[in-house]
Amino acid sequence: MIQPLYRMIAGRSVARSNVPALLGLVVPLAAVFGLEAGLVAGRLALLFAVILGWQAAFLRLRGQPFGPEGLVCALLLAILTPADAPYWQLVLGASFGFVLGELVFGGRGRNIVHPAIAALAFLMFSFTGEGYRAGPELPVWTLAPALAVLLLSGQASWRVLVPAVAVLGICHVLGAADALALLSSGAILAAFLFLAADPVASPSTNAGRIVHGALTAALAVLFTQAGDAFGATVFSILVMSIFAPLIDQCAIMLHARARERRHG
Repeated sequence: MIQPLYRMIAGRSVARSNVPALLGLVVPLAAVFGLEAGLVAGRLALLFAVILGWQAAFLRLRGQPFGPEGLVCALLLAILTPADAPYWQLVLGASFGFVLGELVFGGRGRNIVHPAIAALAFLMFSFTGEGYRAGPELPVWTLAPALAVLLLSGQASWRVLVPAVAVLGICHVLGAADALALLSSGAILAAFLFLAADPVASPSTNAGRIVHGALTAALAVLFTQAGDAFGATVFSILVMSIFAPLIDQCAIMLHARARERRHG
């Protein structure tokens, strides 16, 4: 599987700035603070220390400038992990996700999965009894500012989100019992918005984004047959992020063949 060169270039340029994501996480973080009575503060401080420490070490080694991607990853993990999660598990999960999900690839724009998804998947696979798959209580309305900011800034594509919502709606109409749960959970919608629609970990072609969003939602519905809806969503995003370069490659090949047929 060869990642298209243009996708690497586009990923590096469009994803250098995570300021829109930081702004979009303000309201969800405030809601989590209110729901958990300040318990998130210690978790957030720990995640900042671990992730920013790894980021500083790798950036110093490579001579690269500091970026806000570590802050975004720490905020996402603080919001999407349980309030009573043991700190030592968070240290392991954050280290695994950020180092192996992003830093070893050369930094933001070169990775194929979002580091927060890698961290969440690691925690869910490794510590099945800690409630990581259940997901936190996050009001859906807190994501409205993030949706506006990310769409307007281009840090999330409607071509990923609209097909995902459409597939979930169709599955609900067809009788899938957990499709409505996927649509009504703030934590799951946050995963779709910040992680599935991430401009680096999702396809770069318009056709690829549509396929990516639709298949991510379809896999999430399928995976709910074997576990919690939030865990199913995380695993579906992880799988589709891995296959995003292949989806782009197929979209490019189909477009090239269509042009050849039109021009004889």
